[in-house]
Order: sequence, then C-alpha cells, then structure tokens
Amino acid sequence: MDLRYALRMLRRSPGFALVAVLTLALGIGASTSIYSVVYGVLLRPLGYPEPERLVWFLEDQPDLRGAPFSAADFLDYQSQNRSFEELAAIRTLSFNLTGKETPERLQGNVVSPNFFRMLGIRPALGRDFTSEDGQSGAPRVALLTHGFWQRHFGGAADVAGKPLTLNGQSVAVIGVLPATFRMSRGVELWLNPRDVVPEVFPNYRGEIRSNRGMHYLVVMGRLKPEVALAQAQADISGIMARIHKEHPATVGHTVRVVSFHDWVTSDVRAPLVALLVAVGFVLLIACTNIANLLLARASGRAREMGIRAALGAGRGRLVRQVLTESVLLAAAGGALGLLLAKWGTELLIALSPPGTPRLSDIALHPEVLGVSMAITLLSGLGFGIVLAWQAARISLSDALKEGTQSVTGGLRRNRLRSVLVVAEVALSLVLLVAAGLLLRSFGRLLEVRPGFNPENLVTMRISFTGEAYRTPGRSVQMMDELLPRLAALPGVEAVATSNDLPLEGSDTTGTPTIEGRPPVPPGQEVLAGQHSVSAGYFEALGIPLLRGRTFTARDVENSPPVAVINEAMARRFWPDEDPIGQRFRLFGGQGGAAREIIGVVGNVKHNGLHAPDSLEAYAPFAQDPWGYVVIALRTKSAPEAQAGAVRREVARLDAGMPVHSVRTMDEVASGTLAQRRFTLFLTGLFAALALLLAAVGLYGVMSYLVAQRTREVGIRMALGAQPGDVVRLMLGQGLLLALAGVGLGVAGALAISRMLAGMLFGISATDWLTFAAVALTLTCVALAATYVPARRAARVDPLVALRYE
Repeated sequence: MDLRYALRMLRRSPGFALVAVLTLALGIGASTSIYSVVYGVLLRPLGYPEPERLVWFLEDQPDLRGAPFSAADFLDYQSQNRSFEELAAIRTLSFNLTGKETPERLQGNVVSPNFFRMLGIRPALGRDFTSEDGQSGAPRVALLTHGFWQRHFGGAADVAGKPLTLNGQSVAVIGVLPATFRMSRGVELWLNPRDVVPEVFPNYRGEIRSNRGMHYLVVMGRLKPEVALAQAQADISGIMARIHKEHPATVGHTVRVVSFHDWVTSDVRAPLVALLVAVGFVLLIACTNIANLLLARASGRAREMGIRAALGAGRGRLVRQVLTESVLLAAAGGALGLLLAKWGTELLIALSPPGTPRLSDIALHPEVLGVSMAITLLSGLGFGIVLAWQAARISLSDALKEGTQSVTGGLRRNRLRSVLVVAEVALSLVLLVAAGLLLRSFGRLLEVRPGFNPENLVTMRISFTGEAYRTPGRSVQMMDELLPRLAALPGVEAVATSNDLPLEGSDTTGTPTIEGRPPVPPGQEVLAGQHSVSAGYFEALGIPLLRGRTFTARDVENSPPVAVINEAMARRFWPDEDPIGQRFRLFGGQGGAAREIIGVVGNVKHNGLHAPDSLEAYAPFAQDPWGYVVIALRTKSAPEAQAGAVRREVARLDAGMPVHSVRTMDEVASGTLAQRRFTLFLTGLFAALALLLAAVGLYGVMSYLVAQRTREVGIRMALGAQPGDVVRLMLGQGLLLALAGVGLGVAGALAISRMLAGMLFGISATDWLTFAAVALTLTCVALAATYVPARRAARVDPLVALRYE
C-alpha cells in the first residue's frame, strides 16, 4: 500500500522525480565506476594461489631506492634464507624473432626455473620449467603467453616442441601459459636462464654468478606458511649483514621485503584513493541536493500530512510513507546509476594511462555491485530520515492552517535546508581546491624545461643480437654504415643514437671514481647516469654545450677514452675548478679505463620532468658499444613518417633486424605525464559536477525562500522598498549561506589537501593562491545562483503579492 501510494505521488510530480533520479544516478554512477577501479586494482586479491604469501624484494642503495639485485646477492638469499618456500629472479630482455617474412621484436622475461612453481601457476598446455632447465649450459626453452600462442601459432594444440628463432638461435617451445595469466605488461615469452641465473644482456658472456657490482635482477619469493613478513624481513636483513662483512663494498645497501600486492599497486594507490574520496564528496552533494528537493516538496505537502494525521495516521505511519518514497527514488536512481557505471567503467579503462596495473581485473564485480546497492539503500535512508524527522514534528493545527497565513522569517524558518546548502558549498570547495592544486601543479610541471628540444624528433630502437654481433666492433661498424644513410633521407635534419631516452627514467647508473682522489667509502656512493651516444647526439637533440667540445667522428675505439658530463655532475665533483681535462672511471667500455672530460653540457631531465637534476655522463658509442641503441631523427615535419624509410635502410644492412618502439619525443613526454593528466581530468570533472550541484542546490533553496516570502516582499514594496533593496536582501541571504560554506570548506580543504602533497609539483598543499581563487569563484557562483530568484522577487507586483497565499 505504501509503495502504491509512493508511486502515485511521484507520478503527480514527474519533474521533481526526474531531477531527483538523475541527480542520484550521477552520484551513484560516478562513485560505482571509481569504486570498480579501486576494487579491481587495490582490493581484489591477485589471481594466484594464496597471493598474500607472495613477496617483492627491493634494494635501497645510498643514492638509489628500489634498486635491482646482483646475481651473487640473489644466490645468497636463495640458499641461506629460512623464511621462503621459493625465491626466484627475473630479468626482462628483448629478442629478435626471425624466420618469418618480417622480423619482429619481442619482449621476454628470463626467469629462474622455479618461477611459476613459486606463483602457483601451471601451463595450460605442455610443461613447466624443470630444475634441469636451470643448469649451466641447458638449452634455451620458452613458455608462451596465451596471446602470443594465438597470434603466431593459431592456437595449435601441438605447439610444444616447435622452434622459435630468437636472436639467431633456435629455442624450443615447451608450453603455453593460461589465458588468465597477465604479469609483466608487454611480455610475450618466458624463458629459462642460460647459466643458473638470468643473464644481463642477450650477448653477455662474462661470469655473473659471483658478480656483486652489477645490479639487474628483480627478485620475488613465496613465504612459508605462518611466516610473517616481519620475520622474513629480519631473515633477509641478517643475510645482508653477513654479506656486508664478507664484501665491504656492499655496505650501505639494505633490503626491503614488501607484499607483492602492495608493490604492484604502489604507484596508483594514492591517486585512486584521492579519486575515491572525490567521488564520495560528489555523492554526498547529490544526496544533499535531493534532501533539499524533498524538503521543499514536503513543505508543500504539510497540509496533506496534517489531514492524514487528522484522519488517524500516526507518526510512525507518516514516517514509513516518507521513507518508502525516499527509498523508491533511491532505487530508481541506483538502477540508472548502474547503467551509467557500466559505461563509466568502460570509459575509465579506455582512458587509463599505459602501464596502469591490473586493468583486466576492473569490472562490475559482484562485490562492486553489492557496494553500489548499499550506497543506494543508504542514500535513500539518509535523506529519507531527514524527511521522516520533519514529518514526525508536524504540528496538526499549524499544518491545517498552512496556506492561510504568510510565512516569514527567511533562513531562521529553514535552518535544515540552509545547513544542507552550506554543506554542499563546503564539500564543493574541498573538491575545487583539490582540482585547483592539481591543475596548478600540472601547469608548473609543463613549465619545466626538459633540457633538450623535443619538437619534430622521432625515436625508434634496434638491437644487436645474434652470432654476427658477437664479433667485437660489429655493432659499431653497423652504426657507421647506417647513420650516414639515415642522415641522407629526405626531410631529415639530424640523426643520433643513445642507449636510452630522456624523460623515461631508464638510466643505467654507476658510481664515478675520480682519478687522483681516494675511493668513495662504502655507503657514501653517488650515482651517475651512463649514456653511450653517437657523434652529433647533443646537436641533434638540442642539448646546449656549456664548455669544451662534444664527440666527433675521431672519437673511436683506438683513440684516447673521453667523456662529456652534464652541469650537475660538474658542480658535484668540481665545484671550484674547471672539469675539462679531469679524468674519472665509470663506463665499462675499453676495459673501464679512465676517461678524460672534454666537455660539459646542460642538464637533461632523464628521470622525468618532476625529478631534480641528476648526475649524467656520456661516452662515445664507438668506445662503449651497447647491445641496443635508440635512434633519434630530427625532421623538418611529420617525424613519424620517417619510420618506414628507417626500416628500409636497416633492412638493407641487416634483413633480420627489426625496428621497433617508434615514438615521437612529444609522445614520450606525454606518456610520462599520463598518470597525472588522468588524475587531474577526473578530479576536475568531479569538481565541476560538484560546483554545478552546489549552484543548483543554492538556486533551489533561494527560489523556495523567495516563494515563501512573496507576501512579505509585496508588503515591503508597498511601503516604499525599491527593487534594488529586495535584490540586496535576497543576495545577502545567499551570500550568508555561501560564506558559511566557504569557511567550513576551507577548513576541510586544509585537512584533506595534505593527502595530495605527494602528487603535487612546485606548489604547497596549502597554496594560498589556489585557496583564495577557489573561494572567490565559489562565492561568485553562489551569488549568481542567488541573483536569478532575487531578480524575480524584485519584479513582483505588490497587489499580486498581497493577495498571495
């Protein structure tokens, strides 16, 4: 009966019902979409057996946190620990796949043979790695991802035993991983090591198992049952202490063990939590708006409630009826909100920055739907209780006299409605401050000079793999032949190569040893980036030369070893003297010989625009050749159009060498800012929605107040009040509500903004300019929302107003 009556009453007010349902649908849809991302990424268990026992290892060095491990240290942890069932090492490498019409570059992970046993993952086809696959000299074998198996073998069930030609060598396929296995974005092959532990580079042939200076391995483990993370930390720290005693060069290195889940989500946890709080505010504002609408509607139904009470309806009966209507509205809004949430979740997945972890786990899971239903129910009960409280306080005599006397008193007669508007304004201000801080931070980031010119610069990668490139000097010979060909391409202004790209934070680092100075004590090392570049590199990228000279074609293998350093390194090691002519050791080429500094160049943001200037050193590629290079071409226009021409020139010299990872430097720069841009976009969207809802809420309250005070306005104007006086009166009431909300909002923003501190660049979380601008903007919007009903009140005909009931 209550439900039928509620439906009938809502049908009589279709405009009210539509606005209420849409408002709530926006709040529930947005909050459910964000929660689906938060649940899929942060809360849903990882798809492994007992994932809480999986642990990630991180090494902290004096000048570097979260570093990889040396092979020797890993083997000690593996053999000496008492806390782990399994410990495995991982090394990501690239491989040239040949034997097809077009060579292809593949990303692969070389892992300890026990890796999948540690994860608890079994191949869907074929077999897993065995201990024999980890012996020194064991033939290389591969497990394929499901996607690679489908693309390259058409899903053939007899794929086990089929060969792949990787880096010129035949590799046997032993199995296919499950379709649900998604670890290491972009990796398509998993391979066994050639010599117990994964190798450093594909062509590396040096002794690595006893090497403690080359840090390149990622380490994972599975805890023994009932072993706590703190116990494991103490165990590994004890092993590290023994290593320090036996190998003093490792002093200052410490190890952290963290849960695998925490490591996977570490980069996105803070932004997602901030977005969840933001969308929660939007939902609160939506519910507050609906409560205001319902209060206004309830005032119009006071006579109806009085008549029902006079006919015998008790307070409990009236309260139940009001709650039924509220929950019915919430259910309709929740149903529409779920539809919006489905579209919103798909949009969020599509907009998510590359590299966002666990994207495949984001969906409207039953747990997400359960939370959405709870939000819907709580929303209905929340604003329903407010109305029920109002209904329970109805005075029978006043209600029956309603409409026969004027209502005056302004805000004092509408305290609850005013409090709700103040809350809307305060919540909106918190969101607007967050969006403003992120926007100003992003603007500061865009103002940072990267130290080079990224315009019309296209980059691509090639790798020197296979038997031909094991001959010393072959890669240098290849580049000596290739670069003049590329420089002669139409539209190419300059060409250069390096072992890495600026901005990406993929530097290889080492500790410089300055000739003539004592060695740096263990634990006090300072790291510098190591870059192997071609002649003309600095000119091609637009990196300014500050003193000395850059590399030329005369800086070859047999010429004196030379280096160029950046300004930060010059200031760090030679603050009061000229670094030109000084000598230091850092690079492995030419037997690690000391290099003479021949030039100093400007600082380049190798680790991202947000990072401080780091120490960087450059050596000629001919003197320090790497197994891969990044080719950079500066063109007159349309840089991405040059990729095809580069592929043709490379194929003329080596038909089995793929050219891959083609990107402009603008795309590289944009990719480094993708996560910040995504967070800013969503926070700004929620803030704009909150501002709109707050303006609508204030407009609705002031419109209702104007309607209530029509008779009073008529009396004032009959007694000589001018339209401007009426407008000022109404604006004053609106301004009072807005200023109260702004005051509360500023206090709330000061508390909430601290959680954004780690996401900001170049500004404080309490940046006064942002707070002032947002407060002023919100006050102006509130006045604008008040002005329209105020002007309507000023145009009231006194005769009509005096007859108003």
